[in-house]
Amino acid sequence: MAKPFQFFTEQGIVYYSTFKADNLKSLLTGLRGVPSSSIFFHLYHSLLRRHFTTTDYMNDFAQWVWGVLWHKTLGEKLASFDPLEFTRIRDARTKLIEILENYVGETEYFLRVPEEQAFYFRCVKSFIYPLGIQISTLHEFMQGIRMVSPNSLFYHLIESRLRLRVDSNDFSLWLAEEMDQPELAGEINNISPYEYNLEEIRNKIITLVQDAVK
Repeated sequence: MAKPFQFFTEQGIVYYSTFKADNLKSLLTGLRGVPSSSIFFHLYHSLLRRHFTTTDYMNDFAQWVWGVLWHKTLGEKLASFDPLEFTRIRDARTKLIEILENYVGETEYFLRVPEEQAFYFRCVKSFIYPLGIQISTLHEFMQGIRMVSPNSLFYHLIESRLRLRVDSNDFSLWLAEEMDQPELAGEINNISPYEYNLEEIRNKIITLVQDAVK
């Protein structure tokens, strides 16, 4: 008998760290020194915040480097690597530092921006709790996807990868392991959160499940 799936959601308290950056060197210093929750906030949590904007996705580091420092090439490099390739924040941090170190090593002069344009490293304290929605069938799963908030989708699609240290999301794991739906699980896991926002991902999952039910 299939193990039921329980929907959770995420709520975060955001606070400022002691690090800020006014040029590339201080950005590199911040990336090396900030708590992992700051890397999570600026690299991963920005996917949740993207749901409430109409802009194309770029993580917070890439946005600042591109839009404030005007280092377009570096901004593109910071935006183009996929943090979901990593199941540990420390590995994603290492990749960010590597990209920045390679670029900084080629530059002699570092423009400083005024205080109001500085990058302030923020952290997030996440609280995870159940929604009281438990499902056991594909039809119930589809209805649950319709009901839950973007925060819940973010938790199950993005944050759970880091908490469980797996290269798949909660939905796909349950569908593959408990519902014997490996093809559906793979299709959902292949939906890119960089190409689509969470509402678009919700609609795509619903469509895929509808096709599977038929």
